Amino acid sequence: MTGAASPPNSLYGIDLGIPLDERRVVIADESAFNRKTLARFLQWAGISRVAFASDPDTVLATLDRFDADLLILDTTFGGHDGIPLCRRIRQDPRFRDMPIVMQSALNSDHLRTVCFQAGATDVISKPVNPGECIARVRYHLERRALVQELRSFRERIERDLRQARAMQLALVPEPAAVDALGERRGLAVDAVFRSSDEVGGDFWTIVELDDGRVGLFAADLSGHGIAAAINAFRLHTLLARVPEGALADPARLLHDLNGRLNEILPVGQFATAFYGVFDSAADRLLYAAAGTTSPILGTAAGLRAIDSAGPLLGPFAGAEYENRVEPFRPGDHLLVYSDGLTEARDAVDHMLGEAGLLELMARSLTTAPDRPLRRLMADFDADHGQRLRDDLTAIWVARR
Repeated sequence: MTGAASPPNSLYGIDLGIPLDERRVVIADESAFNRKTLARFLQWAGISRVAFASDPDTVLATLDRFDADLLILDTTFGGHDGIPLCRRIRQDPRFRDMPIVMQSALNSDHLRTVCFQAGATDVISKPVNPGECIARVRYHLERRALVQELRSFRERIERDLRQARAMQLALVPEPAAVDALGERRGLAVDAVFRSSDEVGGDFWTIVELDDGRVGLFAADLSGHGIAAAINAFRLHTLLARVPEGALADPARLLHDLNGRLNEILPVGQFATAFYGVFDSAADRLLYAAAGTTSPILGTAAGLRAIDSAGPLLGPFAGAEYENRVEPFRPGDHLLVYSDGLTEARDAVDHMLGEAGLLELMARSLTTAPDRPLRRLMADFDADHGQRLRDDLTAIWVARR
């Protein structure tokens, strides 16, 4: 039934709500009079796209062909019990979410319960009251429209987040490229990158300088999720544009990044960061830090946390950063990590902390000296699980 006059904006003085002229309703009733009456009620409700089924065998085909948004079904449809038909329709995946409004001349609590158990969305009494019919049909169609809109929005957001996650993972150095760099420069490098949401605010990279030195940069943007990920993309872009001279000088690099981030980050947002330059010729690590977690340095003397104090990146224009030097000889190693690791909590809400991380690292070096980070993360997952409250990054670098 199409081509009806424009629907009114209200009925009985009641606002009809959102337009439903594109919504499709199937009426399954053996009585031509009932079908015509219900169709007229639907027309008053602003619904002109209506199809009919006059016997049970045609209902499923009609629903599919008409791409129905709602079904009005008689409980005694075609002289049969309409309840098994309702149950069969509901079991079909194509119509699992479609509203089914059943109408019945027998108005009893028992019948209504049976209808709902069969999958009916609503039950109205016969003879059908036009105001009640219109109100209930409109309610279920409006609800279906909103649910479909929300589902479409969610699917689009999930698709966009998957693409954003793929883009963010593309910022992380490829393991093969990292291994090749390590082979050239006498380093072993292993890394873990996990986000608590689809995207996150952690970011790290490793660069090979022209004179053979190797630079390691790791940052943790405040917050997590989309806003933090956007800031991570911003930081990556800024880092890609710095001159070669800045990459050789950690304090200068952080100073330059801070100046740019101070201009573009919203108030209250910031980054913590570590940048170190491994110089195998001089057997040293030259680094600067911006309020990040304390990296763990391993030498022949044992494990210890090194100083990571420094102004945060972003909030303070003109902030200055300090270059620090640590010996880094063959056999030495360094673990750089974000606070998603040390602030993780186990099943009894105990936080790992720096002391707990030192214990994990010591045990991992004993049981898996060549790839201790993998052992460390296996032990971490056993105690803390893989569901994170914050983004997590960990990079292990060792002199061969």
